Amino acid sequence: MKLNVDTHLGCLGIYAEKFLPGGYFEDLSIDQKLEIISKIKGLTGIFTFHPTAPLPSDPDKLLRKLADYGLVVSNIAPSLTWSELRFKHGAHCTTEKNIIKETIKSYKEAIDFAKVVKADSVLLWPAHDGFDYPFQVNYKDCWKRLVETVREIGEYDSSVKIALEAKSKDPRQKQFISNTGKALTFINDVGLDNVGCALDIGHALMAGESLSESLMLLDSHKKLFQIHFNDNYKDADPDLMFGTINFWEILEFFYYFNKTDYKGWCVIDIITPRDDRAKSLEVCVKLVWKYKELADKLMKHEKEIDSNLKDYHFSNNMEILMGILF
Repeated sequence: MKLNVDTHLGCLGIYAEKFLPGGYFEDLSIDQKLEIISKIKGLTGIFTFHPTAPLPSDPDKLLRKLADYGLVVSNIAPSLTWSELRFKHGAHCTTEKNIIKETIKSYKEAIDFAKVVKADSVLLWPAHDGFDYPFQVNYKDCWKRLVETVREIGEYDSSVKIALEAKSKDPRQKQFISNTGKALTFINDVGLDNVGCALDIGHALMAGESLSESLMLLDSHKKLFQIHFNDNYKDADPDLMFGTINFWEILEFFYYFNKTDYKGWCVIDIITPRDDRAKSLEVCVKLVWKYKELADKLMKHEKEIDSNLKDYHFSNNMEILMGILF
């Protein structure tokens, strides 16, 4: 695999939330944010939301703006489908046909934009497509509408990859595409080569998944289109700094990651309201590359490690790991 690391401007945001609506920081200008990002070694892309404000809305101006800081557009995400009140009952499976039409229109515009700026893929996060209570939705009908909507989005331009992001909850208590297994089932129902998955590390942890297993499932089906880096305690999705909590699972993830031919982007997607946000982003990028460095060392023992896996010799592998790490 080739490790390409990007981030989005929200990592340097004010972090407004329900307990502190005014945020934890004063806002930075676009140029201040891009200047910070441009100085972080190993960080080369910007995950851009669509509409692109406060970045330039004109594709050429956007590309020139980022190029001034040595950056490129990595992926595109149409944020309207989760950030506006009209989508509160779901953007992709609501019974309100006019809302679904608006959703599809939003994605088509984002896909057109993505092609012009040469983004690698377009994120599809069905944030409000789910439920909060028993007897609230018709599960079969919602799944059917969700499949039909995403299929229409994917069919719009087969040359553009659509990356579906699974999450178990938040903002809904239960989301229809709640884990990697359901995401693969859903993608199979959609039945398009250009519709795949965004593997969000924090979401997978919160869903109780094995990161490496989910990675291998997506890679084996050639459906790994995006990776999002953050961390948590497996009970919620606070977007903690990647690699700071679940060390062993993330190290194993990178070992298997090295075995893939993935060449897409890995986005730093963190929130650090009680620490220096610029320094946190820098340290997080360093951690990503440190995990890659450790995994590269493990690859020098790949035959021995994999032989131990075949024969279930966990303790032997721990000895190898201790010899490298400690």
